[in-house]
Amino acid sequence: MLDKKSTLNNIFCTIALFIASIGSAFASTQALVSEKQCDACHGAYGVSGHTDIPTIAGIPEFNLSDQMLRYLEGRPANTVQHVSGDISQSGDMATIVRSLTEDEIEQLAAYYADMEFVRAKQPFDQALANQGKAIHLKSCESCHADGGSDPLDEASILAGQQKGYLITTLTQFHQGKRSADKKMDKAIKALSQEERQALVEYYASFQ
Repeated sequence: MLDKKSTLNNIFCTIALFIASIGSAFASTQALVSEKQCDACHGAYGVSGHTDIPTIAGIPEFNLSDQMLRYLEGRPANTVQHVSGDISQSGDMATIVRSLTEDEIEQLAAYYADMEFVRAKQPFDQALANQGKAIHLKSCESCHADGGSDPLDEASILAGQQKGYLITTLTQFHQGKRSADKKMDKAIKALSQEERQALVEYYASFQ
């Protein structure tokens, strides 16, 4: 029978091994982030400083992995310039995702989901934001709770996301170039350009 001291030693060893495994997994993911130059476009630790590129820190893991997998299914991918590091370089998400294994996609999704979402400091039109709030409550709140700010929603965070990215995304859904589910597709296609802009101003008002 193990004595109390031996039992405690076994517990501490188990904890130490667990912590070491976490540290090893984190280091492995950081190496993957560096290799794929994720921060070059999405910013340090996934917090974007560019209007056309989304912040991915704090986005639910399911949503991040789902969005990456959708690039393999034909989701439009814009070519963008790196906003840090070698800014002469450019890239697009479809090409990057094709270079990842499914395990790496899940690894990156978990890595960024564990970080804190930081709302973008950006100008917005308050009058349009007020209109956008009414549109959101009518058409979007049932899935994007609390004004699209709930990090537990698998539908992703909209509040405080970059305006340029939101405008592009809504336009792609409206034009049928992107798809989520029938309910969301129908809701966005029913919105006018002015209503879509009002929604974006509302989400941008979260700062």
